[in-house]
Amino acid sequence: MSEEDRGAGMRTIALMKVIAQSGATFTLSELAARAALPPSSVHRLLQPLLRAGMVERAAGQAYRAGSEFLRMASSVLRQVDLGGLGRPILQRLWAQWEETCSLCAYKPASHVAVVVETIQTKHPLRFMIEPYTELSLTWGSLGRAVLAALPDAEAAAAIERPGLGPLSGQPLASAEEMAAIIADIRQQGFAAYRNEQMDVAGVAAAVFRGDGTVLGSLGITAPARRLHPEMVPAMAEAVMAAAAELSGLLGYRA
Repeated sequence: MSEEDRGAGMRTIALMKVIAQSGATFTLSELAARAALPPSSVHRLLQPLLRAGMVERAAGQAYRAGSEFLRMASSVLRQVDLGGLGRPILQRLWAQWEETCSLCAYKPASHVAVVVETIQTKHPLRFMIEPYTELSLTWGSLGRAVLAALPDAEAAAAIERPGLGPLSGQPLASAEEMAAIIADIRQQGFAAYRNEQMDVAGVAAAVFRGDGTVLGSLGITAPARRLHPEMVPAMAEAVMAAAAELSGLLGYRA
C-alpha cells in the first residue's frame, strides 16, 4: 500500500469517527471543520462512503449516517458485554454513594427488566438485588425508568400484566395512577421510588441504544430509612449522568 493510500485510509477513519459523533444530520463544511480537513478532501472521501451506503443524502445540502453504517453499528452493539461496559460506571456511582448500584436490560417479549450487573452496598442492612433477577416494570425505580422510556402502546402492554407487588403484595396501581407516574418520570428524567412499609427506596434512569430505543436502566437502591427524600435530587443527578455516559458509549446522542 502506498503512502498516499495509507493517508487516505486514515483520513477516512477520522471522518467516520466524526460522522459517528455528529447529530442526526451534518453538512460538508461541518464535517470538514470537525475533522480538521479541507472541504475538498472531505467531499472526495465522502464519495465511496455514499456509494457503500455508509453515508446518505439528507434534506438540502446535508448528510446523515447511512443505513449500512447503522446496520454495522447495531451488529457490533449486539455483541457488547453490557455488564462489562457498564461496570466502571457503576463502580464510580457506588464510590460516591456506597449503596447498591445496578444495571438492568429490558426484555421486550416478557415486559420485564433483568439485572445484568450489580454492586452491593457494604452496609449490613441492605436491599439485595442479585444478578439475573427479573424486575417488574411497574414496581421500583429500575423498572419504572424503563417503563417511562417505552412508546405509549408498549408501556400500556407492560402495565396490563397482572400481579401484585413483588415485595409488598399490594395490588397494581390503576392505569390513571401509572399514567401520572410515567408523566412525572418523563418530565424529570429519572424514576424515584419509595415504600416505607417495605423499607425500600431507589432512584434510576433509562439507558438508550444508539437508535434511541430503551436498552434498560441504571440506578441506586437502598433501605428507605437510609435514602432520605432530601438526598434524591443529588442522587438523581448522579444517576442521570451515569445513564447518559453509558448511553453515549452505546452510540446514543440525546
